[in-house]
Amino acid sequence: MPKAIRKYDCFEYFAEDTDCRWCLHYHGKKHGCEREECCCEDIRADAIANGRIKRKRGWNKHWDG
Repeated sequence: MPKAIRKYDCFEYFAEDTDCRWCLHYHGKKHGCEREECCCEDIRADAIANGRIKRKRGWNKHWDG
């Protein structure tokens, strides 16, 4: 790939990103999810199939100014 080409869509979800506690439709243990089916199921399946379970420690180290 030439240096002049940029990759814009390079973010990859990990299985830990699709945890229910981060979902907008999840209302805690007592009330649960308001949806019948999980909206992140396809993303979670893709992450697990490609071996992206958990991020490496210190993956965002360059963001800490």
